[in-house]
Amino acid sequence: MKKITSILMILIICITCGNTMSQRNHDVQQNKTVKKDTIIKLNDNISLYYASYNSPMKLWYNLHIIHHKKKIKVGKGSDFKGTGSELFSSLSPNAKYVVVDGIIKEYVHESAKDSTLHENYTCAIIDIDKAKIIKQMQQDCDGSWNKKSQWISSGGKVVFASK
Repeated sequence: MKKITSILMILIICITCGNTMSQRNHDVQQNKTVKKDTIIKLNDNISLYYASYNSPMKLWYNLHIIHHKKKIKVGKGSDFKGTGSELFSSLSPNAKYVVVDGIIKEYVHESAKDSTLHENYTCAIIDIDKAKIIKQMQQDCDGSWNKKSQWISSGGKVVFASK
């Protein structure tokens, strides 16, 4: 546990180093989320749809599932609303679930002149039929689906099993 904590602290320090910018520039950049339709086709019946893009953050937002031509917003009423994407996705073999990245980028204001950009990389398993997040993770995002549509961590542990 100590080793993991140390590694996380080093990662946080590395991510935030060199990301200081003036407060004035930060305020101007933050409001640049624009409508930008981005569709990622997962198979013949399922696509991911991102309705907007924030150019300074280089993240897509407002995720929807398009399933059999019906568009449903993902994560309505959940914490996932504030996360963006670099457009990573992985569809389960049974096509009932998809893993997407959920990246949180925020500025912490250190003074009236400076702020530091902090990044937090997470991912979520989404039930495609319900367009609902059923598991949000930070540790096991580098996993993969097995033939039974279970999400397996890089260490071989079953992290999610479909019902």
